[in-house]
Amino acid sequence: MTNFIIREPTNKEISSIIKVLYSAFGRAPPEDIKAEEKIWRALIDSEIAKFLVSEDKGKIVGLGGVFLFGKINTYGYFAVLPEYRRKGIGTEIFINLLDISNKMNCETKILYASKLGEPIYKKLGFRRRFYGEMYKLPVQFSNSGIDHGEINILSNVPDWVLTLDKEAMGFDRTKYLTLRIKLGDKILGVENEGYGLLANKRLGPLIARNMGVAQQIIEKSIQLGAEHSIIAEHQYLSKEFFKTMKFTKMEDRGSVKMVCGKEIPEKLNLLYAIGTFAKG
Repeated sequence: MTNFIIREPTNKEISSIIKVLYSAFGRAPPEDIKAEEKIWRALIDSEIAKFLVSEDKGKIVGLGGVFLFGKINTYGYFAVLPEYRRKGIGTEIFINLLDISNKMNCETKILYASKLGEPIYKKLGFRRRFYGEMYKLPVQFSNSGIDHGEINILSNVPDWVLTLDKEAMGFDRTKYLTLRIKLGDKILGVENEGYGLLANKRLGPLIARNMGVAQQIIEKSIQLGAEHSIIAEHQYLSKEFFKTMKFTKMEDRGSVKMVCGKEIPEKLNLLYAIGTFAKG
């Protein structure tokens, strides 16, 4: 155990912890950090997520989060500043997040691990589900001959999207998806067949009943400014999909989805891209 203080951040500290998150991975914070702050505050205010920080003499040096979907909890946004690593800070934050879940009688825990973190989580009972890699989308889509007129840009979250999402993911994300639309993200949908969420130039999640529908949504998203997507690399996703779409893999931007506890009835054959990951 460390001597650092583990606590929830104050509202005024959201900007600081976003900067710690990006700095920990050697990346510059987003140019529009106010928009990022808005998302974090909305997640906290809607009780969809809880975040914890580690403080050393008034300085925030690490953080982590848990996302609450009833009996299903997902973990992420783990980050510790380089000079504070190997002191048990990340472990202590994670233990405190698990305590939050256990007090809520959580039955299934999900996280996205780095390759280095995977063996650690295995020792804690987590099982590998699939690997996800971030890909850069082509600037222009190929001449597939697909009519994109079938795709609607939705201003709300219809029941068929919620049904399809739950079928693929195995649990209800109504509250989360509704919040994303309120924050200005777009849903691109082919009714009852597939949908994609376009958020800040990223396409994901992308859930579709077949590759043709997935391709339609990807091509439409590129027209609307999508630049990258996190592809869920599992046994149901054919090599033909990657060949057809001409993705470019981005360096060191992958993660392993891991699950602990009760199995959930997800259908990976419907899942083409996840929304985001926050690996630890």
